[in-house]
Amino acid sequence: MSGRSRSLYPSCRRGAIVAMLTAALVLAGCNTTGHALSARPRTVALTTTFLLPSSLCPPDQGDYVDQRANGDYTACLRVPAVAGASVVVALQADLTGVSSNATPTTSIPTSIPTDPLSLALSTRTTTPGATVGVVGHFARPPTTEQRRASTNATLCWDGCDGLQEQAVAIHWTSSTTFHATLSVPDAAWLVDRQGRVTVHPLQSGRYPVAVQCVIATPGCELTVPHASAAIALRAPRPTRCVTGRHCATMTLSATVAQVGDRLLVRGWAPLQTIIGQPFGYVLVTATGSRARHFPSLTISRHSKDHRYVVENVVLAPTRLPVRRGATWAALTRVRVVSWIFSGLSAVSTSPNSPAIAWCEPSGVVITAGGSAPLHVVPTTNVAAALRGSGLRGPEPSGASTPCATVQLDPHHLASVYAGFASEHGASIPPQYVAPLYTTNAGTTWHTVPIPPGASIETFGGFALRGASVAALFYGPGGVNRRDPAGTNHGIVRTEVTSNGGITWTASTLGCPASGPCVTFGPYPSGDCNMTNANQSLLVGPPGTNPAHGVHWTVSSWESSVDSCFPQQLASSRHRLFLVDPSSQYPLQESATDGRTWNDVALPLLAAAKYGPDSVPTSNSLVLAPDATLFAIITSPSQQRQSLFRLAPGASSWCRVPGVLDSSIAAEGVAGPLRVNEADLAWSQTTYPSGAALVITRHVLALSHAHCSH
Repeated sequence: MSGRSRSLYPSCRRGAIVAMLTAALVLAGCNTTGHALSARPRTVALTTTFLLPSSLCPPDQGDYVDQRANGDYTACLRVPAVAGASVVVALQADLTGVSSNATPTTSIPTSIPTDPLSLALSTRTTTPGATVGVVGHFARPPTTEQRRASTNATLCWDGCDGLQEQAVAIHWTSSTTFHATLSVPDAAWLVDRQGRVTVHPLQSGRYPVAVQCVIATPGCELTVPHASAAIALRAPRPTRCVTGRHCATMTLSATVAQVGDRLLVRGWAPLQTIIGQPFGYVLVTATGSRARHFPSLTISRHSKDHRYVVENVVLAPTRLPVRRGATWAALTRVRVVSWIFSGLSAVSTSPNSPAIAWCEPSGVVITAGGSAPLHVVPTTNVAAALRGSGLRGPEPSGASTPCATVQLDPHHLASVYAGFASEHGASIPPQYVAPLYTTNAGTTWHTVPIPPGASIETFGGFALRGASVAALFYGPGGVNRRDPAGTNHGIVRTEVTSNGGITWTASTLGCPASGPCVTFGPYPSGDCNMTNANQSLLVGPPGTNPAHGVHWTVSSWESSVDSCFPQQLASSRHRLFLVDPSSQYPLQESATDGRTWNDVALPLLAAAKYGPDSVPTSNSLVLAPDATLFAIITSPSQQRQSLFRLAPGASSWCRVPGVLDSSIAAEGVAGPLRVNEADLAWSQTTYPSGAALVITRHVLALSHAHCSH
């Protein structure tokens, strides 16, 4: 059974778009009572889909499976966008073990590089769920530096190929002795011995308790245990994970759900080989026919090389019927009246102005009604303006400095606000975006004032608020999990100007001037080549539009976006849309001021057949004022891009001819789509060998953006 995303792309995608993990599953056989369950091959295969944290529930619900020592677990699932009438939800774990025919390697130590270590336990006999004191004693003391660096270790139950509890705190009571506490399992557990996974039932017997990595050395977790001691477990007769008994259960909080619904997942499963996150179970999903039966426990092997093998364990597959939700073809036609974009905007538009600003090597280029420049705002004085700020731009004084993000002021045409890539001295990473502005069309530039409690390094973008422009500053979040990331306990610090930058006032972020009180928060500094840029989706009080002082929260549906992809918040008179090419829910609709959202299913784009985790960040999606969707799609080969159009109520996409007809090598990569009342706009960037980068402006009138039939 193979899974398929029922969203913009016919396959899987990066970020919140799921990544396919193909696993050949084999039925777990049952041996005699009191013995471990072992894997017996079967030919049935199940393709599962790993749900990345951004696809799950908000931070206050947890992103992973949370399992207790007695095997009980809870998790939170967002029903994925899948093709078909049902989805199968299951637990999954990947266990890496040493192959039975592995040969020794000289790169991994085979013994502890310290003096002999002995282990003593606080009791000879224990019961499930109890705690046992562990005392370690070195024959000769480790060095003072080793003891200072040694604050935790790995404790093992049933040997270090049984259960491992990593990062257990150890307390030194002398130069040779340390103390720690072991939690005795209260459930069956997975065992990986010589590349063969079994399930060990919770039963009486003698078990070794071992320790690793007291003195951390490279590869210490791959060595034999540094010391061990035996303990007797007295347990009731096992009722799970033995012949004729289930070895895992799962219960969902709904018997029928719709794409995007949040469900609570509960159940019981054997403990993982490494206790705790991020090494515990994850949720996986798959699609298939209602008649298909899946065993409750399956294990399959994937060899990595001659030394190591990976065992894929899938437990408790549970079928969930999924109702059909809203579709693009059935969506009532709307008129989009306002919009904002996430992340950096090197091409900037606004709903109420034909002007477009472009970040280019020559400066900030301003156009209107086409790609020909009306005028160029030079940026040669930016480096000088940054002196004394603590940051420096990449170019020396006297050279042009292309901006990373730009914002025009519709009410003050000589004023431009821009962010420039910068760093501390010559230290990269980290990289920052320094906020500057000009009130005289580039003759002089100045750094934006910094509000109390912020710094220039925490600048997080510009935002239009009616007749004012606000500079946003990133905050640390808050102790309350409902406080969005990038806020200061739900408050966003700003500097605001209403006279084109002549004066600034420290303030806090308010609602957009029109539409629901929903907006993007400050974007975090960073490099999308290295990490995601999770930018909060902020939700304010419904039915009001305060200009400042809003205490922001997050939606129970969507708490953040990966702004390495370009997202758009677009609003009509009565509805709000979130357009997100990085999500398995690329178009979401809210009629509740952003508090809840509904997935709107889009037709698949056959041209975008990507492999796991390989959707290009150069893909772009935008909703035009007349509610037409446009998409720039990069081919799977990464050699070409195309512009596609989805008309209101249409059942399929069509390609716009005469646009992006040349290869990426010839024309460059097309940047994010932007839109105003009359035009589509984007730029393409090339890097000629031995020459400065070249940016080409593209403006396509919406009235001409049609497909040939």
